[in-house]
Amino acid sequence: MPSTKEIRRRIKSIKSTRQITRAMEMVSAAKMRKAQMQALATRNYAALAWELLNNLAAKGDPNIHRLLRQPERTAQIGIILMSSNRGLIGGFNAAIARSGIELAKKYSAAGFITMGKKARDAVRKAGYQIVADFEKKETVGSVLDINSLASLAVNEFLGGKFDKVFLVHMSFVSTLVQKPAAMELLPLRKPQPVQNTEQMRDYLFEPSVDYVLENILPRLTTMQIYQALLETNAAEHSARMVAMKNASDAAGDLISDLTLEFNKIRQGNITREISEIVAGKLALTN
Repeated sequence: MPSTKEIRRRIKSIKSTRQITRAMEMVSAAKMRKAQMQALATRNYAALAWELLNNLAAKGDPNIHRLLRQPERTAQIGIILMSSNRGLIGGFNAAIARSGIELAKKYSAAGFITMGKKARDAVRKAGYQIVADFEKKETVGSVLDINSLASLAVNEFLGGKFDKVFLVHMSFVSTLVQKPAAMELLPLRKPQPVQNTEQMRDYLFEPSVDYVLENILPRLTTMQIYQALLETNAAEHSARMVAMKNASDAAGDLISDLTLEFNKIRQGNITREISEIVAGKLALTN
C-alpha cells in the first residue's frame, strides 16, 4: 500500500499535468473557432465554383482539357496526404495515415506528396516513396500557401508520372466528429451540364468558353486542395481540444480517487494511533 507521502506527490504531479492540459484545451478552443469559420466559409465558394463549371460544361466541350480526361490505365497513383505536425490529438493522425496507406495498397505503385510531419513519418515507416514534403503551417493563411503543392500535383499528373492523384485528409463534420476522407482529385470529375436552362446563369465569355475552361480547371484543383487543408486544420484543433478536455477530466477523476485513498489511509493511521494510545494506557493501568 502506498504511503500518504507518495500519494500526495502523485496528486501534486497530476494537478500540474491538468493545468497544462487545460491551457492547451483553451488554446485549441480559440484556434478551433477561427479554423471552423475558415473551413465553413470556403465551402460556399467551392460550391459556387462547381456551379460555374457546370454552366461552362453546358456551353463548351469539357473533354478538351487534360485534367478531365480519364487515363487508359492506372499504373501509378499520387496521394496528397495531410496531417498535423504534433501529437496529443488522439487517433487523428493514425486514422489519416491508415486511410492513405490502405489506398496505396490497392494500386501497383504509389507516390506520396505529404503535408505535416506526422504524414511524412507515417509514409516513411510504411516504406512508400515521398515525392515531395511540404511544411504545414500552424495557421492556414491564403490559398497562396498551397500553390506550390497544387502546381506539383498538376504537373506530375500532366507529365504522366501519376495516372491519378488522390487527396487524403481529415474532413471536419463537427467539433466532436472528424472523419478521414479520400477523394480522387485528378482527373477532375466531369461536370454535369445544366439541363434546365432556367437554372443557368447568363455569362459573357471572353475570349471564349474553352479559354475560360482552360484557366479555371487548374484553379479549381488548387481550391479543392486548399479546402481540404482548411478542413484538416479545423478537424485538428477540434480533435485536440476534445482530447485535452478528456485528459483534464480524467486527471480530475484520478485526483478524486487518490484524494479518497489518501483520506482512507490517513484515517486508518489515525485510528491505529488512537488504538495504540488506548492500549498503552490500559497496559499502564493494569
